[in-house]
Amino acid sequence: MMVYRRMHRLANAVIVCCLFGFIVIFLKAPSEEHRLRDGVPVLSHNPGWSLNDWDGLNKEVAELLKNESNRLSSYDKPDWSGWDFKPSDGKFLTGEEIVESVSYLNENFDILNTAKFGDLSTVKTILVIQVHDRPIYLQYLIESMRNTKGIEDTLLVFSHDINVGINNELIRNITFARVYQIFYPYNLQLFPSIFPGQSSTDCPEKMKRDKAQEINCTNWSYPDKYGNYRVAQLTQIKHHWWWKMNFVFDGIVEKFGMKDPWILLLEEDHMLAPDALHVLDIIVSNRPKYCAGCEIISLGFYLKSTNKYGQDISHLGVHPWYSSKHNMGMALQKNTWQKIKGCSEMFCKWDDYNWDWSLMQVSAKCLPQRFRVIFTKSPRVIHIGDCGVHTHRCEAHKALQSTQELFRQHKDLLFPSSLSVTDTSRRSLKPSKENGGWGDIRDRQLCEINKSPLNRVSAQSSSVLQNMLNSKIQFLSNKTVSSSSIKTTINTSQNL
Repeated sequence: MMVYRRMHRLANAVIVCCLFGFIVIFLKAPSEEHRLRDGVPVLSHNPGWSLNDWDGLNKEVAELLKNESNRLSSYDKPDWSGWDFKPSDGKFLTGEEIVESVSYLNENFDILNTAKFGDLSTVKTILVIQVHDRPIYLQYLIESMRNTKGIEDTLLVFSHDINVGINNELIRNITFARVYQIFYPYNLQLFPSIFPGQSSTDCPEKMKRDKAQEINCTNWSYPDKYGNYRVAQLTQIKHHWWWKMNFVFDGIVEKFGMKDPWILLLEEDHMLAPDALHVLDIIVSNRPKYCAGCEIISLGFYLKSTNKYGQDISHLGVHPWYSSKHNMGMALQKNTWQKIKGCSEMFCKWDDYNWDWSLMQVSAKCLPQRFRVIFTKSPRVIHIGDCGVHTHRCEAHKALQSTQELFRQHKDLLFPSSLSVTDTSRRSLKPSKENGGWGDIRDRQLCEINKSPLNRVSAQSSSVLQNMLNSKIQFLSNKTVSSSSIKTTINTSQNL
């Protein structure tokens, strides 16, 4: 009996040791599930991150974004990280050379993956993504696009107001669709301390007008309606959006002779449902039946609750377009854009740094009839951004997980064979008052310049950009901030 007990104990000990060893080996072994790409998780290989993994990742990303923000707020010199400028004289770059070089790259980008998917002649949908400096969100969006049915038939246009190496790598590694990348040429990264950047001679945002006049700061005559002066970081958002839209239609759709594709507008902190393009195709095909006069389609909708997501998954609404409700996942065509562009004076003069509220005024006060919109009652574009211009919580994984869970719960209801309009309204809500931030006459003039992104502004012309274009920037290659990721090479000696 004693021998039996000893053998039993020995066997238990061996089992425990084996189990412990297996756990240690499992924890220490390299796993594809824990693979990072520049600090960003590759979601397609990463379904089961622990809370500690997510917390650590988000702290790293938050620190990265904090450092980026601090760097951008330092106005002592331009930031060339991500760029590789080569001045013709080896010493100086002018603002005009920089803008010309960036514009050349925009207009001559070598479209990615055309060998695999063909040229742009068959593209019916262009996804235009406005990108800033949040790589973790961008990676989530890219992964959601990868899993969207029909994505191979589209063109993805990524428009940047800052050159971030991580973002470049994420975008240039895309293999599932055609890709075009553009950069807003008058951005704060390149021109932080001269207009359109924040010049040291500009009036402080909260300074009273009397005091601003007394010290004679540059823009003392042009506060917004609330008495505040421009903040370049905010005005750039509207400038970038307006420039981007005009470039897409003039520099891509028109240039390549595309057959009136639908332009679907996204931002880096959005996610697509797997059936987003499927739903868009159904709406486009049946638009005469749903609402022949609707010129805008919205795949995004701000839900207060997801309790009825499954119930409304094949339902549509038809309302007058209202910016705060229908600005996410918004799709339109060239004819609609031409109407908006024809109201550029109102868009550019409206004292609001938000592009969507400015567009609301165009719809309400400039057009013969207000825009109407067909929207999905259960959104196929979800906003997961809780870290950005106005908030800095940076816990992207929480919104990501809830969105993924929403799609998982309703995976059997996605891809409906048909859609129906169940919510119709003709009641037009009153547009809001100006939010301000757009009182400076220079921003309004630059806005009009951005209406024609293919036209060059000469350094000799009397324009709001004259000082910037004529500025000389000393370029010392050995002091340029290096980036561990991809750089964009610009050789100004080529007289681009």
